[in-house]
Amino acid sequence: MSVYTVTSDKGGVGKSTTAVHIAAYLSRLAPTLLVDGDAIKTSVKWSRKGNGGGLPFKVVTHAQMVSHIRDHTHVVIDTEGHPTDEELKDLAESCDLLIIPAVPEGPANDGLIETLARLNALLRVKFRVLLTKVPPRPKRDGELLRAELEGAGVPTFRAEIPLLTAYERAYNAGVPVYGVKGDPYAARAWKAYESAGEEIISG
Repeated sequence: MSVYTVTSDKGGVGKSTTAVHIAAYLSRLAPTLLVDGDAIKTSVKWSRKGNGGGLPFKVVTHAQMVSHIRDHTHVVIDTEGHPTDEELKDLAESCDLLIIPAVPEGPANDGLIETLARLNALLRVKFRVLLTKVPPRPKRDGELLRAELEGAGVPTFRAEIPLLTAYERAYNAGVPVYGVKGDPYAARAWKAYESAGEEIISG
């Protein structure tokens, strides 16, 4: 069984969106469970939108996890936000990969980069930053944050998640973004997470 944990030091970075779509990708390979450990329960709410049953994997709360985890090959955990440095270390040590979504916001990411640089120096810790809500060119916010992260030696996904309203529509419909109807950018939105999923599987 493989465990992938999604967490973030701040809200509004697409943490639950990332958890849902990484789970959607993994569910195409083997039975996948999404565990919602966030107090807001966004992933659970997502699974109940629309007519329900729109997600191709089971979503449970953290309290329900023990009853379901043994039946799945992959487990994705959507955690509580704002972990301390020590909590980040503990999260990373207890999973196969810690996925940290980060939105390009210039100076607002300085603290994140320092934290991740310290985390990168620890043994037995495997994590990777996923750039999310990356604005289109000519804005260079994503490019600049990637350069900072790589300059600090922070492991970073090659894939990045674009800033698209298709993800919000997917939440409202209770489906992965590839299930959104009538949005010309839905395919691109799914391809971004598909690329991230491929990186996870390839190691």
